[in-house]
Amino acid sequence: DGRGLSVRKEMTFRRGEWLVEVRLDVTDRGRRLPARLAWGPGFEALDPKSGSSQIHYTGQVVIDEARSVTRTRRVKETAVYRETGRLLWAGLDEQFFAALVLPAGGKGDVVVRPVAVAPEPPPGAAPDARPPKPVTQLVVAVGIPPEGARLFVGPKKYGLLRELGHDLDAVVWFSSYSLIYWLAKYLFLALLWIHENVVSNYGLAIVLATVALRLVFFPLNQYSMVQMRKMQTQMQRIQPKINAIKAKYKKMKDAKDRGKMNEEMMALYRKEGVNPMGGMSGCLPMFLQLPILIAFYNVLTVAVELRAAPFFGWIGDLTLKDPLYVTPLLMGATMFLQQKMTATTGGDPLQQRMMLMMPVVFTVMFLNLPSGLTLYWFVNNLLGIGQQWLVNRHTGRLEAAGAA
Repeated sequence: DGRGLSVRKEMTFRRGEWLVEVRLDVTDRGRRLPARLAWGPGFEALDPKSGSSQIHYTGQVVIDEARSVTRTRRVKETAVYRETGRLLWAGLDEQFFAALVLPAGGKGDVVVRPVAVAPEPPPGAAPDARPPKPVTQLVVAVGIPPEGARLFVGPKKYGLLRELGHDLDAVVWFSSYSLIYWLAKYLFLALLWIHENVVSNYGLAIVLATVALRLVFFPLNQYSMVQMRKMQTQMQRIQPKINAIKAKYKKMKDAKDRGKMNEEMMALYRKEGVNPMGGMSGCLPMFLQLPILIAFYNVLTVAVELRAAPFFGWIGDLTLKDPLYVTPLLMGATMFLQQKMTATTGGDPLQQRMMLMMPVVFTVMFLNLPSGLTLYWFVNNLLGIGQQWLVNRHTGRLEAAGAA
């Protein structure tokens, strides 16, 4: 600047390498001053074809200190993370990409600063239209020691980051919850293995992974389905007696009489050897599948390997919703059929109506979820229908033999 202040920023790129060497020297009349390399504001990586509604998060600060990653999306005022000598990397990331600074020897502090940014007006906006409101985005600055640093800017490909080392693969954010994190991570690794060794289509890889999961849970599903069928048969057998007890106390509204009715019903259950809560075991597979469903969703929203991965026909990106809503409707139909097959042997009419409402709820919920997730649930339902048919056939034979 002509008054003794000198700044030199040097970056070295090598062909075929992702890590860029960075040197940053700031001197005042020959005396070196602390300096930081900044990135931001924000992390502009929106895909105009998919629309911003498909971006789950962007411009998030990530800091890995001694292999412990912290993530920050909102900062009201400038925040400073002091140097500890254990900083592996820090920077900004979004759903599929990251910009990370790796200071040499872990010697670097981190400063995060919120900045108000005025968005670009939408295409075709009138010249006198009110400008969009400013949004707050983050700038992250990482201290660069005299030894320099390295810079990674690119897609968060798990295999690539794993090869680069420095715990960079930890930037792939499968989940903040341990159970979902490990489920999502190993589901993702299984999909990668199937894609690399069996089929080159991620949609088919999801189908094969679903079949494998169904085989793993086959014994538990079989036990739960059989128990549910037995409970329904027992409840159907004693339903006339239950109705008689209810009719007996129909006109009695006080709590004492209602208590007597419940006592009589419990006595009937004990006499007939029926456990009214036995049907809950049939819900166990559903509860166990929910963490897997969430894990599949997380994989489809963070794995850049699946970004823009087609299945076939109209499904050109498994991480986006089905544009024609075909798979959600098929998924709902198969779920309805499975619930109908489960409820063929009687039981509580109110409970059956509630179970038959679940396909409607799931169909509406899946309309805007990734098509890869809908594909998983659809295939899982098809396999469940096949297993339910086997259970119904087997228990039907046993019931016929018992009646004979």
